[in-house]
Amino acid sequence: MNHCLQTLSRLGVATLFVFASVNVMAKDQHTPAEREVLGAVDALFDAMAKHDVDASRKLILPGAGFMAVSPEGTAQMKHDTDYLDSLAKHKEAFRERIWNPKVLVQGGIAQVWAPYDFHLDGKFSHCGIDSFSLVRSGKDWQVASVSYTVQKQGCPPSPLGELK
Repeated sequence: MNHCLQTLSRLGVATLFVFASVNVMAKDQHTPAEREVLGAVDALFDAMAKHDVDASRKLILPGAGFMAVSPEGTAQMKHDTDYLDSLAKHKEAFRERIWNPKVLVQGGIAQVWAPYDFHLDGKFSHCGIDSFSLVRSGKDWQVASVSYTVQKQGCPPSPLGELK
């Protein structure tokens, strides 16, 4: 979700969920149900990149949790309102790319697990793993929780290449 936690904290601002524009590789390898779930993740990343609080609010279940795990293993929990407030305050350019997502769907629940890299104002910030839990609310998928790791060193090169 939004994830950038440590970067923005060092800037003296509220924690921002680590999301932005997504680039999911090989979507055609997924079932229609899995593509629908990935579409919800894409929509959340797009809303983050645009700093669109209203669109983000529609994609996140009220009370959703955002858990960031630092390189030292410290976990920090934030809530949907923290993410939305932070998204509204900050205007930096966020870009996150995920690839090779593993998607599980059963009935009205889904899980997405994927490696990512994150860029702040066009510069590499960190990498890690994103783990999204989603639920079907009516006909739409919404994010119920996001957990993500933050790795500053030893990041493998993205198979997506350099940020353009």
